[in-house]
Amino acid sequence: MKGAERIEIDRRYCKGCMLCQYVCKYEVFEAGQERSALDYLMPRAAKLENCRVCRLCESHCPDMALAVVAKKKGKGQK
Repeated sequence: MKGAERIEIDRRYCKGCMLCQYVCKYEVFEAGQERSALDYLMPRAAKLENCRVCRLCESHCPDMALAVVAKKKGKGQK
């Protein structure tokens, strides 16, 4: 099963619209307490283990402020 190593949110561009949370079928995101450079509250990947690397959050981000980094295949992974 695919999984994410991390989800990077660029604090320079994020405007806290939370579209990533809205489109995520796996409930990975929640509202965070960290503020972006534009002073908006940013989302955070609270349940990274739920991520299936579908990249809907990436494709819906209007500011391209989000990147999903998939786990690399290694021993024991299919």
